[in-house]
Amino acid sequence: MQTGFFAYGSQIPSSGESIEEAIKIINDSVDNVNIESWTNLQISGSLIISNILNAIDNCDFFCADLTGINDNVLFEIGYALAKKKPIYLINDVSHADSLRKFNELGLLSTVGYYPYTNTNQIVEGFHKMSPHDPIDRYWDNLTATLPSSFDRKALLVLNSQVETNYNLEITNLIDFYKLPSVIDDASENIVQPISWYLEQLHSVPAVLVQFSSQARKGFETHNSKCSLISGIALGLELKLQIIAEKPYSIPLDFKDLLKKFSNRKECSSFVNDFLESLHEEIAELLINRDIKVKDRRKRTELQNVNFGEAIAEHESNNIYDYYVDTNHTQQLVKNEYNIVVGRKGSGKTATLYYLSEDLSQDVRNNVVLIKPVNFEVDGLISLMEESNSEFEKGFLIETIWKFLIYTEIAKYLYYKTKKKALYALREVENEFLEYVDSVKGVYLTDFSTRLEEQIKVLKENNIKDIGAGNNKEFRLKVSELLHEGSIYKMKEFFSELIPKNHKLIVLIDNLDKSWRNDSKINILSKYILGLLGVSGRIFKELSYVKSKDKKIDFHLTIFLRSDIFKQVISFAREPDKIEVSRLKWEDPEILFRIIEDRFVALSQGEYSTKELWDRFFEPKVEGVLTKDFIIKNIFPRPRDIIYFFKTCKDTAISRGHEIIMERDVIDSLKDYSSWVFKSVLVENGITYKQMEEFMYELMAGNRIVSKIEISSKMSAAGIYNEGDSDVEKFIDHLVSLTIFGRETAKGVFTYEYDVNNAKKIKVLAQKFNSNLFKIHNALISYLECV
Repeated sequence: MQTGFFAYGSQIPSSGESIEEAIKIINDSVDNVNIESWTNLQISGSLIISNILNAIDNCDFFCADLTGINDNVLFEIGYALAKKKPIYLINDVSHADSLRKFNELGLLSTVGYYPYTNTNQIVEGFHKMSPHDPIDRYWDNLTATLPSSFDRKALLVLNSQVETNYNLEITNLIDFYKLPSVIDDASENIVQPISWYLEQLHSVPAVLVQFSSQARKGFETHNSKCSLISGIALGLELKLQIIAEKPYSIPLDFKDLLKKFSNRKECSSFVNDFLESLHEEIAELLINRDIKVKDRRKRTELQNVNFGEAIAEHESNNIYDYYVDTNHTQQLVKNEYNIVVGRKGSGKTATLYYLSEDLSQDVRNNVVLIKPVNFEVDGLISLMEESNSEFEKGFLIETIWKFLIYTEIAKYLYYKTKKKALYALREVENEFLEYVDSVKGVYLTDFSTRLEEQIKVLKENNIKDIGAGNNKEFRLKVSELLHEGSIYKMKEFFSELIPKNHKLIVLIDNLDKSWRNDSKINILSKYILGLLGVSGRIFKELSYVKSKDKKIDFHLTIFLRSDIFKQVISFAREPDKIEVSRLKWEDPEILFRIIEDRFVALSQGEYSTKELWDRFFEPKVEGVLTKDFIIKNIFPRPRDIIYFFKTCKDTAISRGHEIIMERDVIDSLKDYSSWVFKSVLVENGITYKQMEEFMYELMAGNRIVSKIEISSKMSAAGIYNEGDSDVEKFIDHLVSLTIFGRETAKGVFTYEYDVNNAKKIKVLAQKFNSNLFKIHNALISYLECV
C-alpha cells in the first residue's frame, strides 16, 4: 500500500472542499493508494508539529496545494523535499492574488505545479503526475546543481527584508562569537534562486531565520521564503532557530520552533542563546554535517562549471582572483576624497572588496573598510530637525562624521597593533592600546552603535538649548560632547603609529542601506554631503600634525548608488566641482569578460574562454547568436549577467542536460525576468510607494506605451498625478531605473544605462516628440507584455 499525505491551507474553503473530495475519489479508485490530509491529524481540535512531521516521514509520497501560498504548507513542502519524498503540487490558478504571490516567491518554479479549479482536475493531475509511482525525484533534480565541494561556514542567516536594528543586533552577535556565516540580505534581493539556498544549506550545520512582523511592508514574500527554507533546514536535520518580530501570528507548524520578540533586548537574548550553544557545539556539528553530505552520483562537466556569486558579499573572500579591473581601481584613491557611483548591481561592492585587497598587498597602505550594516535614520532626522539653524545642522553633521571616521581608524589600528607580539610593541603602541582599552565603549563598538550613541548623547543634552544661537558656544559644547579632546589625542597617536611614506585610506560603502521611501531625503542627502566636507577637514588635519611635526597621506573613497548620488548632488552648492568615477558596463565585450574570466579562474585553468561557448552553449537562440540574445535581454550589469548564466546552468542541469540548450536559455530568461522585476522594486526603494502597483498595471499590456497611457496607469496605481509635470517626473524616474527606454528616432528606443547620458537621451526624445516609451526586454517575460 502506497500512503500519501496531503497538505493545504484553510484560508480558502473551496480549495479544501475540492481536495477532500479528490482524496476520497483517489482512495476509492486507485489500487494500493491511501491518502490522508492534515485534518485527520487534529488532536482535540489542534495540531502539533510532531504529528505533521511524523506523517510526512512515514508517507510514501507528499501532496500539497499552493493556493493562497500558506506558510504552513510551504514549511511542509520544504520538509518533504529534504526528506526526498515524491511530490505532487497543485494550484488553483483562478485565484489571481495567489498566482501573483507564487510568481513573486519564485522558489518553486523549477518544481512546478498542476493547475486546477475543481475536484476532477485534481484527480486528473494525480493520475498524470503519478507521485505514487514517480519518474522524477524533485530533490535529486534540485540538488544536481550543487557544487562538488563547499566553502564551509558555521551559519546561514535569513535576515528581515527591512534594515532594522534587529538585523544589526544579529550581525553584531555573529561577529562577537566569530562564527563564519553567510547572510541572505533581503534588502539587496528579496529572494535568491532555490539553488543558492540549497548550496548554503549543504555548507552549514545551523540556520537562523528571522521572520518579519506582519506590520512591515513586504512581509508576505519574505515570510513565505523563510517558511520553505526553514522546512528544508529541519528536513536536513540542521540546528534551526526561528525568531520573529511582533506582531506575528504563529503558523501552527512553527509553534514549538519560533520565538517572538518586541524589542532589541528580547531579540538579542534569543539570538545570543542560540549562538552561544552553536559556538559550543560547532566542531561536532561540522563533523556530523560532513558525514551527512555524501558523494552524489558522478558529476557531468557542466555541473563542475562555476560562475561565482551574483552578490559580492557572498564571495568577498574570492573576488580578488577573478575581478575584471576595467576602471583602473588604483585611480579611485588618487584624490583626498573620491566618489564611485553606479547602479545597484553594477559592481560597487565588488570593486570595494577588490580595491581593499589590492591596496592591502602593499604593507605601506593602511586600509580602513567602513560598511555600516544600517544606522538609525529616525534618530538622525529628529536631531537635525531640532537644530536651530543651518549652521548648527552643518556643524553637527561634520562633527558626527569626524568622530565616526576617527574612531573607525582608531579601531583598525587597535586591532592591527594587537596582532603584534608583545615583545615587538613600542612604548607608544602600548600607550595607544591602554588608552583605547580605557574607553572601549567609544572606540570598539560597531559603526552604527557608535552613531546611535552619539545621537542619543546630543538629544539628551537638548540640542535646541545648546549655545542658544551663539555659534561659538554651540561648537564648543558639541565638540565636548563628541569627545573632541579624545579625537585630538588620536590624531597624535595616528602620526606615530603610521610610519612616514605610508598611506591611510578609508573606503566607505553601504550608505544606501538606511535610505527608506519614508525617510526625509533632504536630511540624509545633507548627511552624506557632509562626509565630503569633513574629508577635506580630516585631510588638512592629518596632512600636518603640528605637535608631532608629522604628515599623514590620507585618502577617502565613497561608494554610492547613482540614484542616491543624484539626490545628494542636488543639495551641493557647487555640484560641478564634485568629481566622480562611474561604473559603466554598456560595452558587451567588457560585460562578457566578467563571465569568461570567472569561468576560466574557477575551473583552475582547465578551460579556456573559447570553450565556454564551444563546449557548454548551443551557438544560437531564437535564430540569433547566443551572446546577442543574452545581451539583448538583460540589464548590462555584472550582477545581472552572473545571475543569468548561473540560472542557465542550473536549468540545464536540473533537466539532465550536459550542455546549456536553446530551451534552457529561453526558460532561464523567465526566471531572470522575475528576479529583475523584484530587483527593480528594491532599487526603487527611496521613492514612489505605489511603484509595485504601477508595475502590475503594465502586466499583459503593450510593450510600447504612450505618455497618456503612463498617466492613466499612474492614477490607477494611486500615484500622485495632478498634471503634466508629475507625469514627466515619474517618467524620468522610470527611465532612470531602465524600466522604460525613450524613443529617440523612428523605432529606436534608448535606455538610460548611464545617468551621464540622461539629459542627452531626454533632449533627443523631446525633439523626436513621439512620447512613446518601450519596456525593457528584461521585464517583458515576467510582465507578459505583447
